[in-house]
Amino acid sequence: MTESVSTPERDDGVSEFVPLLMQHRHRLYAFIAKQLINPADVEDVFQKTSIVLWKKLPEFDRSGSFFHWACGIAFNEVRNFLTVQRRSRLHFDLELIQLLAEEAAAEDELSEARIAALRRCMAGLSERQREILRRCYMGSETITDVATRLGKERTALYKQLARLRSRLLECIRIRLAREGIGS
Repeated sequence: MTESVSTPERDDGVSEFVPLLMQHRHRLYAFIAKQLINPADVEDVFQKTSIVLWKKLPEFDRSGSFFHWACGIAFNEVRNFLTVQRRSRLHFDLELIQLLAEEAAAEDELSEARIAALRRCMAGLSERQREILRRCYMGSETITDVATRLGKERTALYKQLARLRSRLLECIRIRLAREGIGS
């Protein structure tokens, strides 16, 4: 039996909902995965959560965080799923689920803080240094190709990348420590 999905009462629902879900889907999926054991169960709960998010989109407070709102709904869907699955031999109690959800949220906040610090640290590099990092880590070129284009030896490029990574790591640690965020 297929479940029919009614659309929210807004004309712009799809154009608003799809980008929000796509932007946060990996983090939301990870949030659910940290609370369940079986990957098939994670997928089922993620799908159910997506449907509930779509139906409840008119209730979303646009001044707040979509991700945090979605995690609240996902948490409830995980609890509902586990309540239904109680007959299974292996299950988590609700206190453990709450603890796992809190840890997942804290990990996500730390990841976001690290990404923000990395962006600020990258801004402190020269344009040439940023270009080297982009070519080596975001492009499809091999290190040999990048070295050739830059007129460098491969080993020299590897050493420069190691220095840049070390510099960025130290910068991120300092920024997080200044903000009182554990690394």
